[in-house]
Amino acid sequence: MTQNMDILIVEPGKAPRPAVIPNTLESVETVLGRAVQVGCFLPQKVLLFSREDTTGLAPNRCLPGGNGYVSGTFLLCGIPEKGCLFASLTAGQQKEFQDIFARPGEFMMVGSTVYADPDDVADVVYGLWDTLSDGDTVVLTKWGGTESGA
Repeated sequence: MTQNMDILIVEPGKAPRPAVIPNTLESVETVLGRAVQVGCFLPQKVLLFSREDTTGLAPNRCLPGGNGYVSGTFLLCGIPEKGCLFASLTAGQQKEFQDIFARPGEFMMVGSTVYADPDDVADVVYGLWDTLSDGDTVVLTKWGGTESGA
């Protein structure tokens, strides 16, 4: 009999929400819709699961520490002390990661590069200003901000 685990699901533009799913890799893949890749937050002993192929998915959240971002829906679960499955998040871990990921990310794509810092976008755009010829175009795409109705 498969045990369940308490996780957090973080969808683009929404606050993290608690969920209970079976403690299997297949369940994680079902929630995300395909094969997964794994990240890790230490010392909190929390795993981050996101889709392996995020092509075409909007950026969701910046990673703590500013080292990149995650696109599309992702989920967080615990790392067990023993065994090879996963673990439920403790109440403390759920609270900590609900706080960390509470605010939906804001991102801008300039050409094919994604930026999460408005200052970086401004620097790139100002740099482009002098290099563009009459009639040249650059596509800017923005994602994120506050939840609708918030």
